[in-house]
Amino acid sequence: MIVKEQRILIPNDPEKIMDLGMKVYARHCVMGHKSPLLALRTNSWEDNGQEVNNALRLHQLIQEKKLSQKYLRKYDELIIKIKASIQASHDLLYEIYHDNPSELGFWGFDIEK
Repeated sequence: MIVKEQRILIPNDPEKIMDLGMKVYARHCVMGHKSPLLALRTNSWEDNGQEVNNALRLHQLIQEKKLSQKYLRKYDELIIKIKASIQASHDLLYEIYHDNPSELGFWGFDIEK
């Protein structure tokens, strides 16, 4: 039997990070107390989930060229936090669904076959 390896892609582009962050956080919120991501002790969505909206707003202001350097640094910090939560979520979900990694697609992750 031939088993095809699946790779789960985590983006580096800030816009794609925010998009994936919104998807993972939304699924986490919908699942409520049944979300497996409640097990995260660091980089949790309880700590970083609201940062997705903050980053989106700062991104919009960046596009309009209405930000000072201070806010640009804040935007970079938010993207790093969101990506850390995405990575932690990926790692936990992959452990849970290691027999069927395509389940991560339901959380918003892109699966490359």
